Amino acid sequence: MKPETSFSLNYLPMEVTLTSCGRAELPLFLGSTLRGVIGQTLHEDREAYNYLYNNRTLSGNKQDTVNPYMIRPPMPETGVFLEGENLTFEVMLFGDAVKYTSQLISAIEGIGERGLGAGRYPFQLDKIIHSLDQSVIWKARIFHEVAVRSAVLPYRSLSSVEQVRLKTLTPLRIRRNGKLLEQIDFATIIRNITHRIERLCERYGGWIDEKEAQHIQALATDVSTIKEQLKLVNLNRYSNRTGEKMDFSGLMGELWFEGPLTPFVPWLYAAQTLNIGRNTTFGMGRVKVEFL
Repeated sequence: MKPETSFSLNYLPMEVTLTSCGRAELPLFLGSTLRGVIGQTLHEDREAYNYLYNNRTLSGNKQDTVNPYMIRPPMPETGVFLEGENLTFEVMLFGDAVKYTSQLISAIEGIGERGLGAGRYPFQLDKIIHSLDQSVIWKARIFHEVAVRSAVLPYRSLSSVEQVRLKTLTPLRIRRNGKLLEQIDFATIIRNITHRIERLCERYGGWIDEKEAQHIQALATDVSTIKEQLKLVNLNRYSNRTGEKMDFSGLMGELWFEGPLTPFVPWLYAAQTLNIGRNTTFGMGRVKVEFL
């Protein structure tokens, strides 16, 4: 009997709320900043750090090594936070990484001591809730382990889909032969999300029908791009590890695709949760999809 789904992956989505202890001026895109300060505290627990943060190094610096977590940073209109103002972002743990939830939360608490941004602006952890059922995971220095419940990556199907509109919410970075692509076709999108799900499942627990993934990749070449409105947005981040600025430029805009799109709906829907492209750990490659 053929399975009802082509993939299955558990994940824990957590919404984190910090409160500014004073006036703070931060970068508009905080993915790298949040990852860095959490990693500095997490580094004190070598087991948790290696599992969550250090996978690529421990795997011989292979380019396709995925991390079992993702930060979805806020998207404020301004980087200025006044005293008492909240900064809210999301952290997801994939597959077996849920076993390190308490260590990750302890590292998030460390933001209060280390501060955010170049100015080390102090923020205090207010609460952490489950993003889906709104149950409290952490509040008032109490960790409610009973609220740590993994969900299953959404798997949605629709019939008679003929057009798709894909919008990038954060810069999309896809490289080929060492170069950042400035034009993206549908086959590239599908190849990217199927590979991401495959690598997460293979490394951290889950299931994917590899033959179906290959079949979907082949079908994707029959889908046409009917409209493209993408522009390259220049973005840099400072690496504390290397002491240098790193290029994080990516594509922002919209793409419209047309063709026999019904088989791709579950994969595109999953892409909205998992992000696509490079540097998804920082929240890059977040997309929104509309089906017609």
